Amino acid sequence: MWNIGIIDDKESERADIQVAILENVKNKKEIRFKEYAIQKREKEDLFSEILRDISEEEIQTLIVDYRLDTSHIVIKGWEIVDYIHESVPEFPVIVMTNAPDESRESPFIDADKVYPKIIFLDTQNPATAIMVRNIELNIQRYEQRRKELEGRLEMALKDYNEGEMDEEALGAILALEDKLGKYKETNQTMLDHTLDLEELKDVLKEIREIEAKLGE
Repeated sequence: MWNIGIIDDKESERADIQVAILENVKNKKEIRFKEYAIQKREKEDLFSEILRDISEEEIQTLIVDYRLDTSHIVIKGWEIVDYIHESVPEFPVIVMTNAPDESRESPFIDADKVYPKIIFLDTQNPATAIMVRNIELNIQRYEQRRKELEGRLEMALKDYNEGEMDEEALGAILALEDKLGKYKETNQTMLDHTLDLEELKDVLKEIREIEAKLGE
């Protein structure tokens, strides 16, 4: 099952986005949608909810209206896009806009993930089917890479816990955590990222010295 998050201040357009996807999707997976409330809401609360949903696989992609009606909403579409890409840069975010050139000014927005609303919401337009197909491919790539990294990290931690402390193993775990952090918000399973490998080596050296003394 795929869960698609939607952030748009117009109820009718949120519904139209769902129809456009459901009428053009080729994948046989069940698709559900989550509409995020944005009126009278603190940015930090919304951002935390989105990151939590990404980490818990509650959504596999997020569709954001780049130009939210800021007259009664304190959160702007570009802020949401930039925040997600700063926090989990590999998570697929689709930008819906009636001003495609303006939305591409953000360094965090991929040009191939910016869709004009006037085209996307026209379910009979052949271009809509292409856009929906691109959304499917983005989700598939994201899921595949995330699961691959999660599996590799799980195996690395298992090997580490069952073996001896090793600088190379710790470095590999740290590297995998860094990569996985681009796909979801991670809680450190081993070490804080503020520790570098030189510090790790010092810790291992001290542990070995203690073990040697205990063995005397």
